[in-house]
Order: sequence, then structure tokens, then C-alpha cells
Amino acid sequence: MDSLPYTVTVTPGVTPGVFVYAVPVAICTQGRGTNGNGTSNAMAHDEGRVVDLQDDTRLNVASLLMEPVGSTRDVELALPEFALDDELVARNVEMQARLTRLQDQILVSAHATGHVQLECVRCLEPYDQPFDQEFTEQFFQTVDVRSGAELAPKASTGAEEDDDEDLRFSIDESHQLDFGESLRQWILLALPMRPTCGDACPGPSITATDENAPASGSFADLARLLDDMDPDTSA
Repeated sequence: MDSLPYTVTVTPGVTPGVFVYAVPVAICTQGRGTNGNGTSNAMAHDEGRVVDLQDDTRLNVASLLMEPVGSTRDVELALPEFALDDELVARNVEMQARLTRLQDQILVSAHATGHVQLECVRCLEPYDQPFDQEFTEQFFQTVDVRSGAELAPKASTGAEEDDDEDLRFSIDESHQLDFGESLRQWILLALPMRPTCGDACPGPSITATDENAPASGSFADLARLLDDMDPDTSA
């Protein structure tokens, strides 16, 4: 591969000796995969370009954090499978998101679709439950993108704000924004508390219609116990 030209510029406010360089576009547009240290190669690099995330929920937002407040990036994410907990798995998850640069955070406005296999509470058969969820989340900076200095959280004014701070999402020290946990929580909130497979649900499976038919198993034991307790039958 021929070497690509690049320029080196010094940005106002940068600590002396620290340079911000323009990475060749041929490298930045990879948009997927991970580095050897486990971080994502995907970068929110050029405004106006849709960042494509395939089977990954992490995005490097360093370039967006160096831009003025109000700058945006559009992201499209696709996950063939996405674990929600030990038993539930979302499949064919697609998410479109807009990232907006704020003062000390990035606001994510997203729309996610997909389906989760659930068990119908009526017929007890598995079925695919679709979800269609819109949500917004704030991701706070923990490290200054120019100096590398750790950013102290804002002082809280009460117990409620302390609880909110424990639940809020953050951008890690490598400037990686991970949509994963936020997406997982919003998908779970979109699922019904009493899942049913639809209006065509056949209902519970009935194995016997004769109410005089003898019971079996644990029901037979219960019937004998009730007979023993009935004074009319024990007389």
C-alpha cells in the first residue's frame, strides 16, 4: 500500500508536547473490529457520515469530543444476537442512533428493533416477540480528550442525585462509548410482562374433558388426601 499523506497540527489548549494528528481516511473508515487491547476500531470520525457497527456495541468518540458543542454523528448498529440475561436473547437487533456533543457528555437518541423468543403465558409455547423502542441516554466523559486528565464528577446536592449518578452511563478512559448496557435495559423494558403469542393463541392444552376421569400423579395423591379429610367419606 502506498503511504498516505497526513498533516500534523497543534490545537489551541493542548498540553505542550501533545499533538493531534489527522489519521488517513483509508484507516478511519474501517468502522468495525477490535484492536489488540480489546477496544473497538470503529470511530465516529466524519460528521455527515453514517458509522456502521456490525456485531459490536462500542464506538470511539474521541473525534466527536474534540468538536464544538452541537456536533453530531449518525450510527447504525446491527447485532445478529444480543444477550439480555442468562435466559433471554434478542435477535436481529438493529439500531439507528444520533450522537450529539454536549458540554461534558454525549446525548444518544436511538431507535431499536428486533425480536426476543418468549414463552406464552396461555399456551406455554415459545414465540418470537418483536420490539420497537425509542430512547435517549446521556453518556458522561470521564477523561479529558485533549489532556488525558481525569474529569471529576459534578458535586451532587442530594441523595436522589447520588442515586442517579450511580445509574448513569459513562465514556471510558479510551473514549469508548458502549451502547450495550443501555440497549439491553431498554429492550427489557419494551417486553410485555404477560407475554402472549397473539389473538390466535390456542390457549392451554387440555388432555381430558371428562370431569369424572381418574386423576394421576400428584393430583391423585391430593384427591386421596382430600377424601381422607372429608368426614362424609371417612364415616
